[in-house]
Amino acid sequence: MRVLFFPLLLVLCLALPPDALAAAQAEKPVAAKAETGGESSSGAPAGKAADKTEKIPAPQTGENRDVRGQVRPEETLPVGGTWDTVWSGQRAMLEEFNSKAEELGQVFNQSAANLGQKVQPFLGEARRLMVLVNTYRSWPNPLEAVGRRITATILDLRALLDPLMVVRGETQALLERISYLADSMPEDMQDGTSHPEIQEYAKNLTMTRLRLTGVLAQCDLALAPSLALISRMEKTRGEISAQLPMLWEDYYLQRPVPWLSPKVWEDFGRQIQNSFQGMMLRLPVEVPVTGEGWGIAGLRFTLGLLLTGVLTTLLYRRLKTASADPTVCHIFQVSLPWLCVGLAFLSAALSAAGEFFRLFLALGNLCFIMAQIYLAWDLRLLKYSTVERRRTPFWYLIWPTFCSYVLLYLPLTQPLVLVIWLGILVFALLRRRGRPKEDLGPLHLENSVLECEPIVLWLCLVLALVGLHIYSMVLYLLFVSCSLALQLSMGGMALVSRCSDNLPAEGVRAALAHLLVALAAPVVLVVAFVGVSQWVGTLPGGMHLLQHYIQHGISVGSARLNLLHLLLIISMFYLTRTAVSMGSLFLSRLPKQDIPIDATLIPPVQTAFTYALWCFFGLFVLRALGMELSNLAIVAGGLSVGIGFGMQTIVNNFLSGLILIFSRTLQAGDVVEVGGIQGSVRKISVRATMVETFDNALIIVPNSEFVANPLINWTRNSRTVRREVRVGVAYGSDVAGVMKILLAKANANANVLKYPPPSAFFTEFGSSTLDFCLRFWVRDYDVGMSTASDIRLEIEKEFRLQGIEVAFPQLDVHIRDMPSRTSLAPAPVTSSASRRRLRRARPARPAAHGGTAAAPQGQNTGQQ
Repeated sequence: MRVLFFPLLLVLCLALPPDALAAAQAEKPVAAKAETGGESSSGAPAGKAADKTEKIPAPQTGENRDVRGQVRPEETLPVGGTWDTVWSGQRAMLEEFNSKAEELGQVFNQSAANLGQKVQPFLGEARRLMVLVNTYRSWPNPLEAVGRRITATILDLRALLDPLMVVRGETQALLERISYLADSMPEDMQDGTSHPEIQEYAKNLTMTRLRLTGVLAQCDLALAPSLALISRMEKTRGEISAQLPMLWEDYYLQRPVPWLSPKVWEDFGRQIQNSFQGMMLRLPVEVPVTGEGWGIAGLRFTLGLLLTGVLTTLLYRRLKTASADPTVCHIFQVSLPWLCVGLAFLSAALSAAGEFFRLFLALGNLCFIMAQIYLAWDLRLLKYSTVERRRTPFWYLIWPTFCSYVLLYLPLTQPLVLVIWLGILVFALLRRRGRPKEDLGPLHLENSVLECEPIVLWLCLVLALVGLHIYSMVLYLLFVSCSLALQLSMGGMALVSRCSDNLPAEGVRAALAHLLVALAAPVVLVVAFVGVSQWVGTLPGGMHLLQHYIQHGISVGSARLNLLHLLLIISMFYLTRTAVSMGSLFLSRLPKQDIPIDATLIPPVQTAFTYALWCFFGLFVLRALGMELSNLAIVAGGLSVGIGFGMQTIVNNFLSGLILIFSRTLQAGDVVEVGGIQGSVRKISVRATMVETFDNALIIVPNSEFVANPLINWTRNSRTVRREVRVGVAYGSDVAGVMKILLAKANANANVLKYPPPSAFFTEFGSSTLDFCLRFWVRDYDVGMSTASDIRLEIEKEFRLQGIEVAFPQLDVHIRDMPSRTSLAPAPVTSSASRRRLRRARPARPAAHGGTAAAPQGQNTGQQ
């Protein structure tokens, strides 16, 4: 029995919260000091100690003692001191749990009183909404309003059930703690043989557990009908959300309206009444319907306007200077204020339920349209500062845009909308004819858009005449929004380029700045895309369509293209391009940083780095488009067939380029000769090599030519090269003197290397000359030709001074028989051919021996 206190107290210590233990230790413990056969020194404390020790029998004299008569340590009872404090705190905590269970039961009784009567109106509202769902199942406009009403009903019902849900949550948490305490007690302490104090503790624990279980069961029973109703309404709301994208798509892609048929106009009055009812039904979707909702929306609008206005003002004061560009001032004074108002409307559009008020979204979008028009024009003027400042040329596109936007937004009857839109298009075409043509100079984008405007207006008019007025309005909105997005993108990219020109060229700050510029480019594209999406999102059903297309993508055949993935691919393209540029620049500067690295290794490493990054980008694009990388094996198999038939040359050049790059057979700057082409290598790519000839002609040589044909690389080992100068002198010249002159002139030239030394050779007895060869090494291939020319000039000059004749082949012609002059008189010339023959026929001089002989110069064999 005594030994059981150890595991029990250990369980209590583990189950007792730290704060309860600390509070219990803060109290002064009552120590039970009992000596063998004696009593306490004072009456009151002794009595308290006796009361405590009476609950646990004391050991009898003579039992469980050692040979010295002392009690063994393992038999000492854990009473008194800290253990008593822990035990008393545990019992106090159980009493607190018991009182908390009683309190929760009372709170439940108060909260559950008349719950059925309070839930009854919500039940009736839910039934009416279910009927409306079945009625408007194919009409997206009222069905969206019914879905919004279902959401509001769910929120109101949850607010009614919140007190009971709080009671249930607290009961569940308390029951889990009690169950943990009950399950932690050993089984032999829960039977009737344990100490009475332990039995009382276990009994209280069981009673508290049963009380909490009863309260929890009552909560579940009371909440079951309401929770089932909420579950059914949430299911219906989910079905509506799943159906709305397709319904809105069918709404915008509806069949032509037969507006010329009299049957369409027969019940025009009833159609107007239905349109008004539709507006009233959509009122909770468009604006807040309670004073509290209007107050929250007004507060959000004010805070959003103040925040954006303060930031714009601070930025304007920071950038404003005495010589500030008027375009910059216009951005902060006109463009950004419109943007601030649009952001304020967007902040006011968010409802308490997490959805948007459509009217505030529409007003914010109209402000965004104005901001985009002004801002895009201002950014364009920043690039073309020579253009005269005027009103944006897209100003003429605004009023038809606003009219089409309003007609799409209002739930009016379709024939009426079609007639109004026809009138707007006719008026726009008439006004376009009377508008003078503007000369925008270098602004080709704006000129192109204005030239395309009448074409778009005529297309819209044709679509409206055949009854496709929604197609017509969407086409015009798409034309204007894409034009603005393109203008904004070009202006933003021009601003990014302008900022990049002012960045530092080197250092960590330069790298970070270039990285930010690379990130700015996709940000500009994202902003332009969001600007176009905002136009779609604020139209009726636009948010549902955008959400559907963003999540599920656009089907292109059997593949799906996700818009977010497309933006991510564009962003990764700019990041990859920046990483390639920065990495190549970093590698090219390594030899200049006193790093012991061979400069010839830089180009192959740059090539490998570039292609590795682009390969990773290609794999990322394939994965983003939904293609499994395991399917690349199938693609590779198909490519192998194509390579075998039609891509042999391309693959051959590609592999040859890899061989040239990584084997370092060729390097940029080498002077090579292949296939009769001699020049300097400028760049080696994976497909071809650019060779610049000495005539400044750039020749693109396929890489396979360098691998398959003999290649002469004049500068592969070094830039030094050996040159020869051949010279012939007349017979009888001083041979030793000639060789000395040759060596002297070679050694005197600054471009000739001293080692290996120049060498002169008497090579041959020629037919007319004594032939000599001078060989020397020049320091660089580029000066080889000029050095040889300089040496020849010096040799010729020295030969002239020394009287050495540079001989050349000469023939003496001896004419032996000379005919008389009369016989040689030419016949009359009758034709041009005869004249040419007579001109070529020259009379021969008479020779001494009546024959003809030839002898080289320098031999005394005949007369001249």
